[in-house]
Amino acid sequence: MPMLVFTGMPNMFFGFDSSETAEVMDMTRKAMAVGGAYISLKTFENTQLDAVVTGIVNEYENAGQKINHVVVHSSFGEADLIWMIAINSVAFEQDLNTMTVESIWNLSYSSLEKRYRLGIFGEAEITLEISFEKFDPEATMEELGFDEEAREWAKALHDILEKSDALHKYGSYYKPMAISYSGDASTAYGGPIDHGGSYQNEIDNSRFINPYYKNNHDLAVFATQAWENNWGYVWGTFGNVLTSSLLYYKIEQYPEGVGNFEGFIRENWLGRRTVDCVGLIKAYGWYNPDTGMMDYASNGMSDLGADQMFYAASESGSIDTIPEIEGLAVWKSGHIGVYIGGGYVIEAMGTMYGVVRTELTGRGWEGWCKIPFISYDQ
Repeated sequence: MPMLVFTGMPNMFFGFDSSETAEVMDMTRKAMAVGGAYISLKTFENTQLDAVVTGIVNEYENAGQKINHVVVHSSFGEADLIWMIAINSVAFEQDLNTMTVESIWNLSYSSLEKRYRLGIFGEAEITLEISFEKFDPEATMEELGFDEEAREWAKALHDILEKSDALHKYGSYYKPMAISYSGDASTAYGGPIDHGGSYQNEIDNSRFINPYYKNNHDLAVFATQAWENNWGYVWGTFGNVLTSSLLYYKIEQYPEGVGNFEGFIRENWLGRRTVDCVGLIKAYGWYNPDTGMMDYASNGMSDLGADQMFYAASESGSIDTIPEIEGLAVWKSGHIGVYIGGGYVIEAMGTMYGVVRTELTGRGWEGWCKIPFISYDQ
């Protein structure tokens, strides 16, 4: 079972996926979460590139430098993924009690090396060109302080995964836990879909209890402001203003998730703050009240998908047990929103809707959780 090599011991391969033993179920859940993180590293790599590109573009444009196009050169393939899996497994000694989704994200993020420059191409159009270096396993192992034994261990795991074709043989087991940024505009919901009455990009810090302290009350206020100001929805975004250059880049990056909606996005969301479903929560977690910008992976909040965020929570339950606490997350497979109390939810519903307010009941939510990295002052 080559897949066991890097996820510890995913019990599903031993027929324990339906076990009612708490320890076994917990072990299976951890293995699934870790496996899902590995399988979605290519998608995560794209979101990291998006985050870096967004930050660089915003720096230039905030300084008054107009950018017409963004060109990104990067390469993260299956060979890189296999090395990433092997190295991360050795770094945590294949121990599922210490190996987490966040650790995988952090290793991937720390491996990004970038170079960028402005150039004039064509008829005086400004192009920002950003190049990301190829993943270097030897340099990564050196940075992690691997001794010779650890290096040999990682190389052995790499060879096993490569020769056994484990990613293709077993990857489908982990697909349900792969990261997703899709919205959910299910027609099964028959309740009201409320839009805000304003169109501002400004975030009012005076409405927060403490803009520097990430807490559930301010999360609810933040989500409410996003709704009031009719923030848009663009796949893979997390609250910064969508510029023409960034939209151009995202169409290239996500031809289906963004490109298929280009006309609608240009007409409705361009020049506005945009998020996707889990991006609404990350926007609050990464929000810098001094600059008004969202700084990627800041304030201790990792880049998690909707499902990863729910499964990473230390306190959660089925939706019929949700307590009356504002700032809880409400979740269903592939989608997440923010409960603001009183029976209402703020959610980034999808490209054609943006950030809206819906009723808690009848929306198909399956569970609730206290969001990791957020303090809950009940």
